[in-house]
Amino acid sequence: MRPTPALGSLAALFAAVLAVGLFTSPKPATPTPRAERKVKLAVLVVFDQMRGDFLERWRPLFGPNGFARLQRDGAWFTHCHYPYGVTTTGPGHASMLTGACADAHGIVDNAWIEDGHLQYCAGDPKYWFVPGEKPVKPKNAGTPEPLLSETVADVLKEVHGAKSKVFGLSFKDRSAILPTGKRADGAYWFEGDTVGTSTYYADRVHPWVERFNASKFADKWFGKDWTRFRPELDYTRWSGPDDVRGEGSGKGQGVTFPHPTTGGKPTRTATYYDAVVNSPFGNDLLLELAKACVTAERLGDDDVPDLLVISFSSNDVIGHTWGPDSHEVLDVTLRSDAVVADLLAFLDAKVGKDQYLLGITADHGVCPLPEVSKVPGAARVGTGELADFINAHLTKKFPALKPADGKDSRWVDSIIFPWVRLNERLVKASGQPLAALVEETVKALAEDNEKRVMRTFTRAELAGTFPESDVIANRMKRSFYPSRCGDFAVVLQPYSLPATKGSTGTGHGTPFNYDTHVPLLVYGPGIRGGVRTEPTTPQAMASIFAQWLNVRHPKDAAFPVPKTLE
Repeated sequence: MRPTPALGSLAALFAAVLAVGLFTSPKPATPTPRAERKVKLAVLVVFDQMRGDFLERWRPLFGPNGFARLQRDGAWFTHCHYPYGVTTTGPGHASMLTGACADAHGIVDNAWIEDGHLQYCAGDPKYWFVPGEKPVKPKNAGTPEPLLSETVADVLKEVHGAKSKVFGLSFKDRSAILPTGKRADGAYWFEGDTVGTSTYYADRVHPWVERFNASKFADKWFGKDWTRFRPELDYTRWSGPDDVRGEGSGKGQGVTFPHPTTGGKPTRTATYYDAVVNSPFGNDLLLELAKACVTAERLGDDDVPDLLVISFSSNDVIGHTWGPDSHEVLDVTLRSDAVVADLLAFLDAKVGKDQYLLGITADHGVCPLPEVSKVPGAARVGTGELADFINAHLTKKFPALKPADGKDSRWVDSIIFPWVRLNERLVKASGQPLAALVEETVKALAEDNEKRVMRTFTRAELAGTFPESDVIANRMKRSFYPSRCGDFAVVLQPYSLPATKGSTGTGHGTPFNYDTHVPLLVYGPGIRGGVRTEPTTPQAMASIFAQWLNVRHPKDAAFPVPKTLE
C-alpha cells in the first residue's frame, strides 16, 4: 500500500501549513511494559533536518535494503509532526526520548537568555572538552544538565545500572547529549577531526575512541570531490535546478556540483573538516564511529538491553546551505538511504535480525529558499531591521527616556527567534509595566505589513489556554518555559525567514507544517510492516522504546505508543 504524498510539493506544503492539528492535547503515555517485545539493543537514528515528505517524494529512487526495507517491513508513519512551535535541533533531540515538549523538559531552543546570561542547551563552562588523555579548556563543553526531564536512557539505567550501556554519537554535541539523558556511558561528538566528550562524562575517552582518532579516518576524503551519487539520474526532475538564487556555497565548496572538500588549501585545515561535515562524507564518518562503538562495547551482546543514539548532522548542514529543493539535498538523502542499508546489515550480523529495535526520525523539517518559493510574499526578514522598528516605535512613545546608569538606550535587548526580550533598564526607566510595553510593541508589529509578522504571542497569552482548533497557538504554547523565554514571541508569515544582511540558504524553527513534519519509521520484533496513516509525533519514540526495552515510560512522556503498533 502506498500512502498519499503528505507534502510532496510547495503547493501541498502551502495548503498544509495552516492545517487543522493532527491531534488534540497530549495524553499520558500508558506505563505498562510488554515483556514479550523485549530487545537486546534499541537504536535511535536521527537525520538532522529531514522533512517528512522526502521519503515519499524520493521513494522510487531508494534501493531495496535501506529506507525501503523499513517502509516495507517496519511501520512507516506518514503523518508525524512535532506538536510544538520552536522546531530547532536542541528541542527536537530533547523531545524524542523524554516524550515531552519544551514546556516540560525546558529545552526551548538551541540557546536562550536565562538569569541575564546566554545559556547553551547542552553546555556549561565548568566542563572541559576531552579529546584524549588530557582535557582542554572549552568554550562551553557538553552536559545534559539543562534538560529537566528524564529520558528512556535514564530509566534504562535506573533499572539495570551499569549492565545496560547507553551511548550517543553525532557531529553536534547537543545531538549526542540530549537524547541520552543524565547517566550515559558516553556521549561523543566531533571537534574538527577529533572525536571527544566532556568532563561531565569522563576525564578520558574510551579506548575505542582513542583508536578511532588515531586511525585518522576523517582524513580519507581530502582531495576527493563530492559528486552525484547517481550520475545517471535526472536530479533536476526530482528536486530542482542545480543553481538558483539564494543557495550558499558551503565551506569553499561552490554553489554547484562537483563540490571540492579542500577549501582551496593544499593541506588539511579546519576548512577541510568543516567541508566533510557539509557533505555526505560526514554521515559516512559517523557511521564508522557507530560501528566501532557497537563492536567495542559489545552492544546487544547479552540479555540486558542497551541503547544507542546516532544523529547524522550532515543532512542539516547541507540543507541549510543549498535548500531542500536542491541537487545536494536529494543527493544526501539518496546516500542516507545507503547509510541505512549499511547500518541494518551491520546490526543484522552483529546483534541478530530479530534482536534489535530501530527507530528513525528527524529533529525538524525545513523551509524552502524564499527566493524560489512559489508562495507570494515569501521573504527574508532582517532581525536587525525588526529590532530597529521596535526601538524606533518605543523611542517615539518615550522620547526622553534614558536608563539611570546611562548605558544602552535601545529598547530591544535581544532577539533569539522567535523570542524578543526588551531592555530591562529602559522598561524600569519608563515607569510602565512590562506587559503594557509588550502590548504596545505587538500592536505596532501587527499594523506594519512590511515586517512580515503573522502573529505575536505574549507571555500572558502563552500562560493561558487556546482553542484546540488554533494549531499555531497551541504549538507555540508547548514551546514556552517561562524562565527561559523572552517577553514575547514573533511568528513570521509562512515561508519567510529571519535573516541577517547577505544571508543565503534556509532555516527552520517555526510552527508551520514544513518545519514540524518529519519521518517516523520503526522496525523490530513484533512490528507489522507497512504504512501507518495514524497521526503521531516523534515523542511517541519514548513510549515505543520503553515498551520494547521493557521498562517504565519516562515521567514526563505525554504521547503513547501509536495504536497501530500495539
